[in-house]
Amino acid sequence: MIAVALGVFTVTATETMPIGLLPDMATDLKVSEGTVGLTVTLYGLFAGLLAPVLTAAGRGLDRRHLLLVILTVFVLGNVLTAMAVSHVWLMVVRLLIGFIHGVLWAIVASIAVRLVPPALSVRATAVVFSGISLATVVGVPLGTIVGQWLDWRAAFWALAACSAVALTATAVLMPSMPPHGGVHLSELPRLLKAGNLRTAVSVTAIVVIGHYAAYTYITPYLLRDVGVPSNRIGVLLLCFGAAGVVGNFIAGAVIGRGPALRSVVLAFVAGTGGSMALLLAVGDRKPAAIVLLLSWGLTYSALPVALQTLVLRSVPHAREAATSLYVLSFNVSISLGALFGSLALDRSGPSLVMITGMVFCAAALVVATFLRPEPTAP
Repeated sequence: MIAVALGVFTVTATETMPIGLLPDMATDLKVSEGTVGLTVTLYGLFAGLLAPVLTAAGRGLDRRHLLLVILTVFVLGNVLTAMAVSHVWLMVVRLLIGFIHGVLWAIVASIAVRLVPPALSVRATAVVFSGISLATVVGVPLGTIVGQWLDWRAAFWALAACSAVALTATAVLMPSMPPHGGVHLSELPRLLKAGNLRTAVSVTAIVVIGHYAAYTYITPYLLRDVGVPSNRIGVLLLCFGAAGVVGNFIAGAVIGRGPALRSVVLAFVAGTGGSMALLLAVGDRKPAAIVLLLSWGLTYSALPVALQTLVLRSVPHAREAATSLYVLSFNVSISLGALFGSLALDRSGPSLVMITGMVFCAAALVVATFLRPEPTAP
């Protein structure tokens, strides 16, 4: 499970690393910050759109072998990213990595629950998904710090080395895992007839758009609107991620005790949107802004555990197929969020970016009220 979590860490860090390096990458490649942000946009678009297709195509492959292929692509992709000499080069490499990215998300939750007894499935999901929060804690912030001390390329070289460690750990530690529960691509729309799966996918799409519209451009917001010195950005992103780790395990603990998933999702969506709104309201009052940034990190990072658990419970007979739809929603929404944030940043500045995120979270909260009670057993 630790090896799988490390793989999740490297994949998440690869996707989000440009967030903390936007100014340096834009200057070096001679494009705008919004243009560099599109490397997150198109990456997520490819990952999301191809996840159901590639998951259905690989339904007969051993999950250990499939995970090794994915991590090999990420090692090579990060090396080529570090060597990029133009924005076109960077975009091509990012698209190639995004091609395989969504497959990991489609299989990782089902891998987690198969590695443990059923009673520990929620805890297993939280452990594996902690790789997401840890990437936010040490991936983006330390990448930002390395980029400030050396350059942005050094951050991707370090990420390539980390990807190699994850590949080695998986090869050594993960057992063979034959697939089960796969479905053909043509059968995926039928799964959406499950009401809670349909609602979970919708809530995921809306709240992720809101989060990434704001978080992709959090560095310009903290610099310009809050007045945080550039040498403190990495530290604040580190704190954001640390709060996310806490939120991740809080979600696992809370869900494991059996409360209604509907209430858990509503609480964390409200916390995410409310933190954004209050962060915008406090302006340049730095202590209050830091507290709200931590609140945002905690509540948002709890959501993937809650939503993924909801997806698994909604269609227990086709977990990977249902998760591929969740991945489609999640990653396409990352791209849309980064796109909306890019447009807001380039046209009206960082404040509109935060407003955009807040509005989408409010919409997600409304949609989440349509969730029906689910059984607490996985």
